[in-house]
Amino acid sequence: MSDARTRTVTLEDLIAVNDEIAALVRAGVPLEKGLLALGGDMPGGLGRITTGLARQMEAGQTLGDALAAQARHLPPVYRAVVEAGLRSGRLADALESLAGSLRRLADTRGCVAAALVYPMIVAMVAWGFFTFFVVKIAPCFHVFFVDLGVNDFGLTAWLGRIGGSVAIWGQAIPLAILLVGVFWWYQSTRAALVEPRWSWLLLGWLPWVGRMLRASRTATFIDVLTLLVENDVPLDQSMVLAAETTGDRKLLRSAGQLAVRLRQGESLDAGSVGAVAFPPLLGWLIAAGRPRGTLLPALRHASRAYHRRARHAADAARMLLPVLLTFAIGGTAVLLYALLLFLPYVSMLKSLGAP
Repeated sequence: MSDARTRTVTLEDLIAVNDEIAALVRAGVPLEKGLLALGGDMPGGLGRITTGLARQMEAGQTLGDALAAQARHLPPVYRAVVEAGLRSGRLADALESLAGSLRRLADTRGCVAAALVYPMIVAMVAWGFFTFFVVKIAPCFHVFFVDLGVNDFGLTAWLGRIGGSVAIWGQAIPLAILLVGVFWWYQSTRAALVEPRWSWLLLGWLPWVGRMLRASRTATFIDVLTLLVENDVPLDQSMVLAAETTGDRKLLRSAGQLAVRLRQGESLDAGSVGAVAFPPLLGWLIAAGRPRGTLLPALRHASRAYHRRARHAADAARMLLPVLLTFAIGGTAVLLYALLLFLPYVSMLKSLGAP
């Protein structure tokens, strides 16, 4: 399924549906009836999707089959979590485990959006001053320096030349930035943001956010793996199912390699688990816990550790990212404008002071 197919559902919609399904399962209400009533209360496309799920379940399909029929609307990660929850017999627990990661992702996305507003305003104002400098001030500086015989390394002459095409690049660059911003805003609200490809492209390159995303995916993997193992699903199958809930191809490939070793009767040690790119702490706990019969306590310990890492990274991003972006974008714009103004002035002073 292409990521573009998930555009009809936003991240907030996915959180709402996830919470409602978990609540219905907890309450013991038949899902088809609860979803049908819920679909009537939800607006637009989300209501139609929810009603469609209810109708398909009334026709005898399981929730997993109904979600598969809605594949073009819902991201693969979500369907994988539901499948793992159904397989473990603890659907509500699986959905609630995912809910924490979804809310953390939504909060971080809102934090990043808010953090970008002020630096972008500063950058746009600086760009306006730059175009004014190129059109009005640089030509005057150039004439003045030529009359004085001052060498400014051709800077003002070059600025004067590009000033002739300011009508093109002066508008094209802000428009490009605006289009990128609109694209980022639109895509970051979509349910596809839960997929690693989109979350990394839109958010993961930012400081602390990438660490939060990795820790959240690992925490979801461990939570689902714990549910499956706790309900007697074989470990080799549990690893693959749990890895599918993260959408991380690297983790899924590693889980598949470990599953093959387990089916062949090989023992797992920390070195062999680490060699297939499992997170170090998780790999060590799986290797150490399985032969001693302490795998479940080890997984619960790992879950707490990775959830704590994700919360700490999210808190750091929320507090420090606005300051960092302001200094990075606004400070760079101010510095470049200052250099643009003072370098010719310093050159003039040096030339006038030379014997």
